[in-house]
Amino acid sequence: MSASIVSAEQLLHDAEEGRLPARAMTASQPTTFEWFWVITGGLAFFLPIIWWVGENELQANEQIQWYFWASALISAPHVYSTYVRQYRKTREGKVSWWLGVPAYIGMVLGLVGISAAGFYVEAITAVNVWQSFHYLRQTYGVGCLYGGQKVMDEWDRRVRWWAYHLCFPYLILGRWDMLYQAWGGNSYDIMPLDINDMLLQWLGFLCVAGVYLQIVHEARAIWRNGRDYRPTGFICFVMYLWIHWYGFTLLSHYQQGFFAVTIFHAVQYLALVWVLERKHYVSKGVKIFEMVPNMVGFLIFWLVLYALGFGWEQKLTVALTQWWLMASSILLAAISVHHYTVDSFLWRRSVGK
Repeated sequence: MSASIVSAEQLLHDAEEGRLPARAMTASQPTTFEWFWVITGGLAFFLPIIWWVGENELQANEQIQWYFWASALISAPHVYSTYVRQYRKTREGKVSWWLGVPAYIGMVLGLVGISAAGFYVEAITAVNVWQSFHYLRQTYGVGCLYGGQKVMDEWDRRVRWWAYHLCFPYLILGRWDMLYQAWGGNSYDIMPLDINDMLLQWLGFLCVAGVYLQIVHEARAIWRNGRDYRPTGFICFVMYLWIHWYGFTLLSHYQQGFFAVTIFHAVQYLALVWVLERKHYVSKGVKIFEMVPNMVGFLIFWLVLYALGFGWEQKLTVALTQWWLMASSILLAAISVHHYTVDSFLWRRSVGK
């Protein structure tokens, strides 16, 4: 599937470093829309469907091409939503125009050179490792965005950073070990790794330490904030840990976990871009965003991105394979790399909302 939120590789990076004003850390409570689509990534809707379809059908694709349609309908739109925000921020002069088409062309040429040198699989493997990190950092960013407290200091932000990031190595390497087991060590696209069991156990201890730090962080927040304490940040952490454990490490639910974590990530990103862009245009007095109900507007936004993405991925790049056999693979892989790279700049504090 197309890779992919908001890259919370950078989402609220300055918040975690303590460089935002206090009011930015104590934003208003999430709306119902944000709870359903951003914080929980729409799983209340999608997860029952995934479980109903079942592990065997997702692997066999006998009834429907599940991988194809999940990518086309959900994963691809979230990638292309990046460019909605990038277009606005480029016009505002907040990000360089070099990050647009010039950067994408450079990545295409880079992948062409790597492929010609015989290292295409290695390059795609590196991209997929980046993808795993990107998934985890996104949920960390969402935790920063919605996890503010009335009383919160630098120590709290540091502990939260460690709580999330101590779990990263276990989840990332656990994913690659799980892929190795699920694929029997073979793949034409990426190179799975057979991770030493002892190493995974030690990384598991680090993950437990991260959970302990999050509990300490929450206990301190309750003690210092009293009735003003908000559990939103803790819920974000639980979602982060559960969905990536389920999607990255659980071999018995490999297919269902893969769909769950991919859909969670994509929907969360897509919804957050919509939330922030809609707020911007409402603040600018663009009446159409106030007149159209939020959920209706989100679905229209999603549908338009699907249509544009489907035309690009399934029509144009496929047509180009008549002249260049690797056209679709190279052009779409470059989109993923470009998406990650742009996100690294697009969500910095200096860029603003």
